[in-house]
Amino acid sequence: MGKFDERIEEFGLLVGGHERARRVEDIELARILPDPGNPRRSFDDDALAELASSIASRGVLQPITVTPPDANGMHRIRLGERRFRASQLAGLATIPAIVVPVGEGVQLLADQIVENDQRANLSSVELAHAIARMLKGGMNQVEIAAALGRSKQFVSLYAAYGDMPAYLKEALPFAPIRLLYDLHRTARDYPAEVEAYVASWGDAGATLAAGSRFIAELKQTHPAPVPPRAPVAKPLGPTDRDPVRSGLTDKPSAPIRSPRLPVLVDGFPAWLPLAPLVTVIFEDGREREVAASSIGPTGERSEALPTTDPPPPRS
Repeated sequence: MGKFDERIEEFGLLVGGHERARRVEDIELARILPDPGNPRRSFDDDALAELASSIASRGVLQPITVTPPDANGMHRIRLGERRFRASQLAGLATIPAIVVPVGEGVQLLADQIVENDQRANLSSVELAHAIARMLKGGMNQVEIAAALGRSKQFVSLYAAYGDMPAYLKEALPFAPIRLLYDLHRTARDYPAEVEAYVASWGDAGATLAAGSRFIAELKQTHPAPVPPRAPVAKPLGPTDRDPVRSGLTDKPSAPIRSPRLPVLVDGFPAWLPLAPLVTVIFEDGREREVAASSIGPTGERSEALPTTDPPPPRS
């Protein structure tokens, strides 16, 4: 059993619990109003006619769920609008119903999505709008996935619908959401090509396999442009440094700019910035604070390094 089926089963147990805890009433259809927040926006006429025929011969086998009556004595449907509409087509005057405030807000919406998908699958557009409402209501994608018994990836695909351009949103009835998600990402580098490809579908739509081939061929024949790199400033050489009076750091006659030591990085010449004053240790263990401009690599002196013996220790 998949996660979504498990969620449906939990929903069935939830309704079953209400039936045992609450009395089932026969309520006049004229005193019941649809819920404007129902995620289902369209109802298949043929499917409703079949359900109405079944109800006419066998009755409504599972009660709908409605809110308590308002000040005007009217109930609002929480779960079961298809059964309500089919009962109207069947010519019934009343319908069995459980009067209970089943959840509110996004939790109610989650229950309606599961209930609708159990009875007749929601369209991709209806599902996308419903998930957008749940996100706007404060639920995150992980919470929505848990509420619907779906994977986080499934919810992420539909959550991206709100950021898609209009031509991709309009194409949702004609292509799987996974393809539209991939095209949405591809359109960042190839906006004109993707829009032209979607326009070529007409009412025939496209399959995931066909769309994936288009994306692969597009990237192979038209590589995405590489953004230009920012220019790198040329490092200062030793000749750009201020001269110092000597290699010792008693007191330089002028402020010292940070010197740079010539080095190789992966075979490429470069300059290693040094602090103006550094502490060095001679071979005999003596330590001295000297001007960095007086330091050169072993076996090679920098251009600013005076060729003198190590200075004697200060008294």
